[in-house]
Amino acid sequence: MLRNHTDNNLLISLKQGDMAAFNELYFRYSKRLMAFSFTFFADQQLAEEAVQEIFVRVWERRKKLDETKSFKSYLFQAVKFYMYNYIRDRKKDCSLDVLSDDNVIGARNQEDDFTYNEMEGMVMELIEKLPKVQKEVFKLNKLKGMNSEQIAHHMKLSKRTIEHHIYLASKSLKKNLLENPTLSLLIFANISF
Repeated sequence: MLRNHTDNNLLISLKQGDMAAFNELYFRYSKRLMAFSFTFFADQQLAEEAVQEIFVRVWERRKKLDETKSFKSYLFQAVKFYMYNYIRDRKKDCSLDVLSDDNVIGARNQEDDFTYNEMEGMVMELIEKLPKVQKEVFKLNKLKGMNSEQIAHHMKLSKRTIEHHIYLASKSLKKNLLENPTLSLLIFANISF
């Protein structure tokens, strides 16, 4: 029975074109991968498409799979890359400012190294590392909802200076977030640049 086989053994069979090994890997991971994918795509259909696409790629690239590495990690990384590419390819078609509350990505059970709270903590750490004025301006604007005019009045600085600090802080955060698409999605879901 294939259920008793390790992922490594199944991958060896899969590389030889064994459809039963593929099916076992699919049934072994598809539900967990769907739950993980759903943390990125609040839309069930998009989450399903991501999982299906990843397994299609697994089949197509089966001969190149490395059975000595964790297949589970490979799958979850594939979801992250799929999500990152999906956002990158569609960023011209949508504005983060028009996302409705229904599209906000929330914390759901997931098979990943980070919980939602840990990711949120990491985002806050990135914000805390900003230079003092940028950090203060960014927090007032993005977390407290104040516009640049209100912040300028509050901090006794010009509106143009405030806008420049918001730009610099956003640019710095985006650069850091490119290294971690999961955090990027979290911050984009909660803070619109």
